[in-house]
Amino acid sequence: MNRTHVLRIAALALSAAASSSVFAQTISAEEWVGSPIHFTSTQSRAEVTAGYFASPSRAPQELRVGPADAGPGAMDRATVAADRNLWLRAGLASYGEYAEMDPQYSKRMANYMRMRSGPEFTAELNRIEGARSRSTAMIAAPASAQ
Repeated sequence: MNRTHVLRIAALALSAAASSSVFAQTISAEEWVGSPIHFTSTQSRAEVTAGYFASPSRAPQELRVGPADAGPGAMDRATVAADRNLWLRAGLASYGEYAEMDPQYSKRMANYMRMRSGPEFTAELNRIEGARSRSTAMIAAPASAQ
């Protein structure tokens, strides 16, 4: 680009800016969006707030305290941890996308399924829940000693 092109573009931009200011009009907010709506409630603010929080299905997630409600079929932490421990004990943690290609995979999967539906799962779940209750008791004990 040479200097004449730059000057012509600048002249066009300035003339467009100058001509658009001629057409600008200022109008009031009432003319733009209408007059304000005056609403008179029959309930107090406390009654409205109490009614809102009385219905937990209407409360958005950000107003709730704690984790969201578990959906159908959800497992608690101890169940998930026990399942994971049995998975690791069966030797299935090292398998990836092509697990079926390993001849040992079907044996290990059968062992996992046997442990998952047998007494090993219940024993592991009880071990985890017992460890959790002991750690909770250890945390609560120093606080009560004070």
